[in-house]
Amino acid sequence: MTVLDQVTYQVIHGGLRALAQEMKVSVMRTAYSPIVASGGDMSAGIADAQGRVVAQGQDIPAQLGALPSSFETMLAERHGTLRPGDVLIGNDPYECGSNHINDVCLIMPVFADDAGDELLGYVCTRTHWMDIGGATPGSFNARVPDMYAEGLRIPTLVAYRDYEPVPDIWELIFANVRGRTEREWDLRAGFAGCATAERGLKRIAQRYGADAVRAAMSKAIGDSEKLVRDRIAAVPDGIYRAADWFEGDGWSDDPIRLEVAVEITGSEISIDWTGTGPQVKGGVNLPYSSTRGVGIYALKAALAPDVAPNAGLWAPLRVTAPEGSFVNPLPPAANQASAAETIQRCADLLMACLVPAVPDQVMAGTFASATVLLMEGKDPIEWRRQMLGRDRAVFMDNSPGGMGGRIAGDGVSGIKVHTGNARVPSLESVEFAMPVRALRWERVSDTGGAGRTRGGCGVAREWEVLEDNVNFTLMAERAQVPAVGVLGGRAGRTARYIINGGTSQERLLPSKTAPIRLDAGDHYLVQSAGGGGYGLPQDRDPQRVLADVLDGYVTEEAAASDYGVVITRGEVDVDATVARRRSMPAGTTLDRGESLYGDINASVTPVDE
Repeated sequence: MTVLDQVTYQVIHGGLRALAQEMKVSVMRTAYSPIVASGGDMSAGIADAQGRVVAQGQDIPAQLGALPSSFETMLAERHGTLRPGDVLIGNDPYECGSNHINDVCLIMPVFADDAGDELLGYVCTRTHWMDIGGATPGSFNARVPDMYAEGLRIPTLVAYRDYEPVPDIWELIFANVRGRTEREWDLRAGFAGCATAERGLKRIAQRYGADAVRAAMSKAIGDSEKLVRDRIAAVPDGIYRAADWFEGDGWSDDPIRLEVAVEITGSEISIDWTGTGPQVKGGVNLPYSSTRGVGIYALKAALAPDVAPNAGLWAPLRVTAPEGSFVNPLPPAANQASAAETIQRCADLLMACLVPAVPDQVMAGTFASATVLLMEGKDPIEWRRQMLGRDRAVFMDNSPGGMGGRIAGDGVSGIKVHTGNARVPSLESVEFAMPVRALRWERVSDTGGAGRTRGGCGVAREWEVLEDNVNFTLMAERAQVPAVGVLGGRAGRTARYIINGGTSQERLLPSKTAPIRLDAGDHYLVQSAGGGGYGLPQDRDPQRVLADVLDGYVTEEAAASDYGVVITRGEVDVDATVARRRSMPAGTTLDRGESLYGDINASVTPVDE
């Protein structure tokens, strides 16, 4: 094995990480779908010749967490069979380690030589396709009976041979999805990212030598493993438990139990989901690839945020989940929407679970949802309808929400959190793509939980429908179960999803719906949940509470009731504030707020058991 000096190693390792970022730029610049081209809903990674991840972009954690599963399953019987210019394609969560079928994975081998005799490693892009077939335009609907209704499942196939598309595979795929032109160019965009990485990796090998590249890859994995083991060893040994409830499967609004135990033993960490409910009918079951992936996310976020993410980072981690459970379903369990919602709630639960272990390194509960509003209607632009050969279009709007407070500061308002960080579409891009008009896009006061550092506020996006026959499908969370407050902090406010609010036709929606047809003049409000507070509200500096009131995060009424801060004529009334704060309760380790499920929280395992 080649021994590298530290400077050469850092240059090669930094080059690999930069190359993963360059892959993303290539994909976004060539994709047709707005969710990729402007939203950045894609990810990229590089693996060594054994298929171990060595570098990845700063992309979508839900997708990145599934990278090791995709490399393992898609390459399992392909090592040694691929030649230069071959590209594998797959999207099946059960067979290809994908997080859900809309995210299509491409894997390409990279050789140091043109003859294909010296394998350097593999490169991968995972790109969200706006439609992958199935019963619902956009392929996003929890109310399906099984995985066959969700869309086209692609097992591991060869999509490119010698840098050219395989015609039969392409025809089979595109005959089963809506918007062929857009989907075809999204596939080509994924290939462009792989080709970019191939050129870059070969360029690095030509400059420093193939052996040096392999040595740098191996050292990067070893360094990350050593660093993360040191972090784990610094956490007190023990078993930390938590439980919560997920809001229905699309067919029923009945709660689904989530339960997890995190065990720290020396420099090893295990995550066990025993106690979680059985798999359900609707499309929110979380495939094991994602259950493993959210464990990787939690490990990095809580214990190793500055450690380079590669196979070494998750080497000390073991994730177990009962077969046939909500977080390790068996085929043909539907699972499409879990990559947006279930995985987020699992990430939030893992943070709550770790509060007693590393209270300074986790945040309070978040809105924990992609809050997807899928729209389908007539494309309002005639020239685009003609160019793309279709009359109707699909657009995925998504709303951010409130981040939880943490020791370092307040939770951010209107932000993507945890395993989903795609960009929020601009109002103009939605109006350009669909026959709708934006009415509201604003932060909502008092939705963030009170605390020494407060939770971020939820936001409201409201749309007016401009033409008849526009279909809306909602996929969200937190309408029933609020984000938890920790260490004395208060829970955040729940979300609200309303059609034609304030009228005689007002309709309050659950967090998941089948497609709903709306016509011209109808309104659709998506108001996301707020994050939980961190620490006692009465410990927050009264001047900071006053600033929150002036900035619209908190109302004067909430300042008095939640923080004990009395504001009179724009100033803090010091004496009244001191008196009010003396009577405020001490708070609890975990505040679950008022669930709209009633007394369900009484049966939730306390986080500090």
